[in-house]
Amino acid sequence: MADPSGLSMVLSSALPATFTFLYQRLDVLLSRNRTGEAGEAEALPEVPSVVTGELELPLCSDEEQARKRFPELRAYAHALARYHQDPSLVTSGDALLLQTLGDLREALEEIYGQRFTFEGEPRQPSGPFSEQNHGRVAGEAVGMEATERISGSASSKITTDTVEAGGKVVGMRAPIIGDSR
Repeated sequence: MADPSGLSMVLSSALPATFTFLYQRLDVLLSRNRTGEAGEAEALPEVPSVVTGELELPLCSDEEQARKRFPELRAYAHALARYHQDPSLVTSGDALLLQTLGDLREALEEIYGQRFTFEGEPRQPSGPFSEQNHGRVAGEAVGMEATERISGSASSKITTDTVEAGGKVVGMRAPIIGDSR
């Protein structure tokens, strides 16, 4: 899970591009909800150079997560509207902006299943992740499974209290997961 306070470490010069990238993801999700196109792959976004790591593109949202978090996403849009209208307000000295962007990022990371890390942050680079918590697994729980590629700094964390007889917990499967370099 993301550390929302981490955005305070984003380089000041990277903050406007960070804001734009996160706000665009927010706008796409809200627009999809209004038009009923939820769950479709997002057109390839312009990924700014301030994003560290490698995102798995195209970005695909988890429809259930997006629907569940829609009121929260709408609140972020209202809170960030003035910054979108006047980009000169986007400064690293605005603690409320940084906290709001950090909280938005955390929501977006859960919806897209990827970390969004920006220049200057001491956290894992951008890339796909899976985090699951299970009380009991009787069948199979899989964190990540690629048929032919999941790029970037991929990570999977599964916490399970009990795995029943015949049950199976798999963090990742291949072919090809992780950095392709």
